[in-house]
Amino acid sequence: MHKLLVRQLKRNQKDELFISENDALLNSISDAYTQHDQSVKMLERSLYLISNELNDRNQTLKDQLAMMKQVQDKLEHSIGLLNATVNSTGEILFVYGLNGELMSFNTMGQDFIDDIGFESVSHWEDFLGIIKDKNHMLSIIDNLNQDPFQYLSGTIELLDKRFFDFRSLPQIQDDQIYGRVWCFRDVTTQKQYEATIEYYAFHDSLTGLPNRALLLDRISHSIATSKREHKKLAVLFLDLDDFKKINDTEGHDAGDLLLKEVVRRLQTRLREFDTLSRQGGDEFIIVLEQIESEMTIKQVCQELLALIKQPFTIGSRQFVVTSSIGISLFPNDDDNANALIRKADLAMYESKSLGKNSFHFYSKALEKEALTQLAIEQELRKAIEDNALHLVYQPKVDLRTMKIVSVEALCRWTQQDGTVVPPDVFIAIAEQTGLIIDIGCVVISKACLQLATWRDAGITELAISINLSCIEFQNEALIAHLIDCLNHHQLEGKYLIIELTESIFMEDKFNVKDIMLRLNQYGITFALDDFGKGYSSFSYLQFLPLHYLKIDKAFLQFVESSSSSAAIAKTIIDIGHNLGLKVIAEGVEDQFMLDYIKTYECDLAQGFYLYKPMLPDAIASIYLANHASVDA
Repeated sequence: MHKLLVRQLKRNQKDELFISENDALLNSISDAYTQHDQSVKMLERSLYLISNELNDRNQTLKDQLAMMKQVQDKLEHSIGLLNATVNSTGEILFVYGLNGELMSFNTMGQDFIDDIGFESVSHWEDFLGIIKDKNHMLSIIDNLNQDPFQYLSGTIELLDKRFFDFRSLPQIQDDQIYGRVWCFRDVTTQKQYEATIEYYAFHDSLTGLPNRALLLDRISHSIATSKREHKKLAVLFLDLDDFKKINDTEGHDAGDLLLKEVVRRLQTRLREFDTLSRQGGDEFIIVLEQIESEMTIKQVCQELLALIKQPFTIGSRQFVVTSSIGISLFPNDDDNANALIRKADLAMYESKSLGKNSFHFYSKALEKEALTQLAIEQELRKAIEDNALHLVYQPKVDLRTMKIVSVEALCRWTQQDGTVVPPDVFIAIAEQTGLIIDIGCVVISKACLQLATWRDAGITELAISINLSCIEFQNEALIAHLIDCLNHHQLEGKYLIIELTESIFMEDKFNVKDIMLRLNQYGITFALDDFGKGYSSFSYLQFLPLHYLKIDKAFLQFVESSSSSAAIAKTIIDIGHNLGLKVIAEGVEDQFMLDYIKTYECDLAQGFYLYKPMLPDAIASIYLANHASVDA
């Protein structure tokens, strides 16, 4: 009997009699209970199975949801990275549909739209309205219509003068075009930078004038035009005279201001189709086109010289600058741009040699002279290397005793074939080429060696004077060489006299004075050569530590026939004495000159009338003879 039925019978106090009397009923009830229990168990089992299945399905759904969340996160991250990448490319991106309508764009695209308006880019052909070169855009449209699959690239300029590099690629899937991507990069700054670089590659940075590179191109074009039109072409090489002295004395800022003013003046005279170019420093080249005659060129040159010669005001000071011009002609002289410039340059140097502030036309004689000078320069370099230069010495006599007290060292050059090259020829070339420094070192070395040789031979009171140009005197290496030579030969500086010309007045007087005082410490003395011939300045005579004043021979040549020359010579002697200087008369060529300078108590004299330049042995013989007679 089912346990639940037994529990109910006990609860209701049914005895065995009741059970036996109702056995069939109770068995039915017990079977019912048993059947119910079995049904419940079956239901529970079913519910258990269903629950497990639901749990499994729920977990599967949870796993799928988690995977979808991961995919979504990755997708959002990828989209974020894509957007960040697209927005950080530095490019404007527009995506257009197949119909040409704008579909999407990045943040830079949005900025561009905000700047110029959406209607300007809503369809890609709308770019026609904002591009400067519309024909360029129309050609792009035609190309795409013919081949929509093609890749495009190039540069466009907008009406607002901005430049953009562009690339255009089709959007393709399964060989079908769905749209087109346009990428734009703003390259305005780069274009401006490139334009600036290109400008300065062909223009002078100070004046903005064409430089040599652009000038050569313009001359070549001008030559071609002149050939077609059967016209003359003139190339003018203009160089300012002594401009370096302004830079040295007033500074480069003052020099730059003066150059700019020179350009302004020149431009007022030139025509629009003429070319003015700066080659660097104070050199300018002018190209005159459509020239009818040489008379026209002469007139232009005269006017240019007059314009430049007018005083310049820089700050509170005025300067007067002159210029020299050389001229070459097409087709007369050449049909090559470089050759015309070179020949104009040759002619310019001829203008300078003729006294500056003038112009000169090129000629074949100048070319021949230039070749001769080049040959001399090459030979001079070899002569310096081979120690082929030698010194001769011209005595200076004391006008009271008429005895030799010093000599002037003069450099001479005799070539291997016996040809004597005049000093005024090779010294001028040496100054132009910078070889003057090497020659100065040679003269110093030989003069100091000669002093030591004479000293060792018992000639201890004979001084040597050497001539140094402004370039040499301000060359630190040469001054150091001079001091080294004194120390090497153990010489007293008082037996060395340095002769400087009046052009030293045009240099930086403080620098010149410093060098002079430095050499004074070694006992070296200084003579001012050719006084009265050039830039005489009494303030400089007081400022610089000079010891001798040399009268230029030009003032002595006519003392017999010209009262003014005689008066000038006397005045110079008086000036020298009043300043505490010894006065030396050079170029004494006759007895009258000698008597004249003696009368006015000139201190020393030299000249062919007294002694010609001689070799060292002859000097020694005369000097020893002088002293022997004195001793006797």
